[in-house]
Amino acid sequence: MLNNIDQQLKPIGPNYVGAYLGTGIQLYNRLEWTLKQTGKADITVMTFSISEEFIRKIWILKQKDLIGNITVLLDFKAVQKTQKLIGFAGNVFSEMYYAKTHAKLVLVENDMHQISITGSQNFTKGNREESGIIMNDPTVFLKYKTEINRIKSQSVKHGSADDFEQPYTPKVRKRTDKMQS
Repeated sequence: MLNNIDQQLKPIGPNYVGAYLGTGIQLYNRLEWTLKQTGKADITVMTFSISEEFIRKIWILKQKDLIGNITVLLDFKAVQKTQKLIGFAGNVFSEMYYAKTHAKLVLVENDMHQISITGSQNFTKGNREESGIIMNDPTVFLKYKTEINRIKSQSVKHGSADDFEQPYTPKVRKRTDKMQS
């Protein structure tokens, strides 16, 4: 799979910008491709939704010692729908936050690199045409990191007193006298 990425994207260098559009290469593969060039790095992820497969693949990258800390910001609604995965995710990710987000963004950072990956794919397995950009631009990276820190400050941290530990239960409206007439 990585060979196909190598055909689509050039190696990451200073001021690198690489764009992609297509099927068959998952966001996980692009992240692994990036980490093999940067070496071990801390990762920040913003995504609307997440899947078990993606969490397992992040665990594998941690086992390969390519990921140090990983912070994940998930959408409130998506978390409620994937509540069963949150316990597993909490054992893989260093920190998790719940926020209103539809962003699909990955920041890769170590002493030598500040890479931003943004695109259309959530942290789920996609079978559609997906697009994205991988950038090695410190100005763009700092803008994203600053905004993520702002969003984190307004988010609910996983494991905090405000965290929703109970399974998702849809709200049911009670019948009122007006509804019966």
